[in-house]
Amino acid sequence: MSMNPFRVWLAALSLSALTLAGPALAQYPDRPIRILVGYQPGGGADLTARIVAPKLSELLKVPVLVENRAGAAGMIAEAALAKSAPDGYTLLVDPPGIVMNPALFRKVTYDPLNEIQPVSQLVSLTFVIVTNPEVPARTITELVGVMRDRPRQINVATAGASTQLVAELFRLTTQVDLTFVPYKGSAPASTAVIGGETQVMFSDMPSVAQHIVNGRLRAIAVTGRNRAAGLPEVPTAREGGLTDFEVSSWFGMFAPAGTPAEIVARLNATLNQIVMMPDVVERFARIGAEPANLSVDEFSRFYRSELVRWKDVVTRARIPLND
Repeated sequence: MSMNPFRVWLAALSLSALTLAGPALAQYPDRPIRILVGYQPGGGADLTARIVAPKLSELLKVPVLVENRAGAAGMIAEAALAKSAPDGYTLLVDPPGIVMNPALFRKVTYDPLNEIQPVSQLVSLTFVIVTNPEVPARTITELVGVMRDRPRQINVATAGASTQLVAELFRLTTQVDLTFVPYKGSAPASTAVIGGETQVMFSDMPSVAQHIVNGRLRAIAVTGRNRAAGLPEVPTAREGGLTDFEVSSWFGMFAPAGTPAEIVARLNATLNQIVMMPDVVERFARIGAEPANLSVDEFSRFYRSELVRWKDVVTRARIPLND
């Protein structure tokens, strides 16, 4: 019985593909992996990376090192990732700034579509609006009132594109006049609010959760659709009367584009396993984060849609681009 020539060719092609992919996957990883973080230690991205890194090291059986490359709203680390070898040994943990920076800056030194490979959305979480305890406001309505009574006298600390854009959306929604003060990361930004250098911050939950618990910052409202499990007593902005203000945050893992699909898939499966571990779920819950557990394709589609969404927001709001 003769075989169909097309089937013979297809079988040979499949075997060739497996032969090529096999060694890369079989040998990966065989040396330390580094996870870049574009912000200073102590912020949400850094905390997330440091929760995940030891578990990733344990499962992959190689050292996994977290390397902070703070500056330029996270773009130093994002560009470093984009220019790294696509071999799975350089990764990045980043907040939504990675999809907001291309909309906010005139010059971005990497191509977010063609040089970045989404690997796994690690967690989702809400932003929280916090103030210095000396600010005479305990609700979102009272805070808006203070801002209107003191135009441009309320300084808002921003730490990268995500906090800047959320603060801008708040300004546009409420029509208040604010002064934005940029910092290199969530840790120095929250320190500035605690010290009274600035008065307000729109932050991811992990960066400020401990400061809220110990009373150094006052939580006014969370920005998600629902209250945060870690701060059940803090109302949503919608509950406080801002019915048009709702935005959530997340942290994801990324690799350079061109990283073999088999390595990306293995990382995704391993990371999804990690974020569902009971002790990891508990640690994330304490900082108001929930595991995302998306496939590579699901996270990639979400990543592309977020790039479009924030570019549209910046254009419609006529937010001046940063140099």
